Amino acid sequence: MNCKHCDYPLWNLRSRQCPECGVSFRPSEFRFAKNAVRYACPHCSQDYYGTGTNGHLEPRSFPCVSCGDRIDMDEMVLLPTEGVSERQTHADINPWLDTSRRFSSRWFGTLYRGACTPSWLLRSTPVESGPAKAWGFAVLSFVLVGLVMLSPIFLFLLVTTLTGNGGVGGGGMTGFFSSFLMFGLVTALVSVVGLGLWVLTTHALLKLSGPTEGGLGRTAQAICYTCAPQMCVFVPCFGVYLGWIGTIWWVVVAGIALAAAQKVSGLRAVIAIAVLPLICGVLVVGGGVLAYLSIARTMATLGQTFNPESVSVFQQPLRDAAEAGAWPAHAGELLLDGSVMIYDFTSPFSLTLPVDCVIDTTSLEVWESLPPEAQQGMVARAVAAMPPETVAHRLGDFVFTYHGIDPADPPPDLWLVVEAWDPAATGQSQWGQTEVHVLTTQGVVESFDPAMIGVELHTQNVLRASHGLEPLPDPFSVRLFGQPAIPVLPEAPMLPATPVLPEAPMPPEDP
Repeated sequence: MNCKHCDYPLWNLRSRQCPECGVSFRPSEFRFAKNAVRYACPHCSQDYYGTGTNGHLEPRSFPCVSCGDRIDMDEMVLLPTEGVSERQTHADINPWLDTSRRFSSRWFGTLYRGACTPSWLLRSTPVESGPAKAWGFAVLSFVLVGLVMLSPIFLFLLVTTLTGNGGVGGGGMTGFFSSFLMFGLVTALVSVVGLGLWVLTTHALLKLSGPTEGGLGRTAQAICYTCAPQMCVFVPCFGVYLGWIGTIWWVVVAGIALAAAQKVSGLRAVIAIAVLPLICGVLVVGGGVLAYLSIARTMATLGQTFNPESVSVFQQPLRDAAEAGAWPAHAGELLLDGSVMIYDFTSPFSLTLPVDCVIDTTSLEVWESLPPEAQQGMVARAVAAMPPETVAHRLGDFVFTYHGIDPADPPPDLWLVVEAWDPAATGQSQWGQTEVHVLTTQGVVESFDPAMIGVELHTQNVLRASHGLEPLPDPFSVRLFGQPAIPVLPEAPMLPATPVLPEAPMPPEDP
């Protein structure tokens, strides 16, 4: 028992003032280990032992059994119990509040106690220490651990910044360290707000369920001093997987600490502690499920969203070609003038790759690495290889069907380009395509189900025949180029057979 002002020992004193500095004191202001201190009657020196909370007398006021005078704990002379050293009289104390220890010892000790022995930690935390120190410990822990755990990432970015482009100026360094500092400030702000909401919610539920021994500050101490398990959320790469484990661990130890701090049952403490994390967990999981369903719904309709754009990329180049008076002899000519790019010939959702798109005998995978002369030679050879009667040719996932159509006056509703995923691509299936998209002579994109390709093709070929054009083959059957083909008309349905009845026997003729 030492003076809180000058640290002078206050044992064996009848006076209630420190002999060194004159500051007043009372024994009830100190905390001792149970049975480690003997209280002597100031009148007859009868000894009593502190067996109550904080090593105090229970009751603190009573008549002396020897002299009969009424005495109070704060009037008595205090001495260590025989056989007990002065150091052994010290009560267990929260490491964070033990200013005689180094900072690292205080911090790590509190983290360990909060994660492993929460009940002991709160019993050794005086109510009068207040919530501010507990809040400071939690916020400081989150910021320190966050910065330390993420420092390898920041260090990597710093080295990359310094070594890239011949180094970086003072402005770049300032921006880097500003982002490092901003992370710490944001972590502190989120910690304060999050802890505040949790403390308020927990204490309100605790008060609604019955009486408590301490106030709001005691609840804050229970939650803040047990924050150690949540530090695993900052582990690089694994934090997202360990975070839920840390949260459950924190809820458990905080509930144990709250039960010890507020002198309530474990059930009340756990319910009060767990409500807000449970609500947040439900919101996070529910939000994740909704996001997943939304993404799935979006992905299901992406074909309808993007595939029309895939075929419509040829709209302007073909319009320009028609105005110039001639269609491209081969779709590769669109690459020569830069109207389209190599990836425009593959649908975003098919398995076709540039290596599957062939002009002459060379794939588009190497197109951009070739000199212009080689590119022009590829296209020229592809054009020369096409028969004069060609009505359709393929490049990638698109079949070009403008052959024979008058570019100066194209009839309406005729197909110019059909998006029909290349069945020759590895693993490709016609039925993997959710919709067939066609670009018509009016510049309109039309869509239909692949199962309707026969009906739609028949309708198109009837229209082509009315304009004196050869019929188109099935777009999915076209490889490098398509030969003129006769449209496949749907067969007339067979009528049900009529049963043939046996003929009645002829009656015999009269003689």
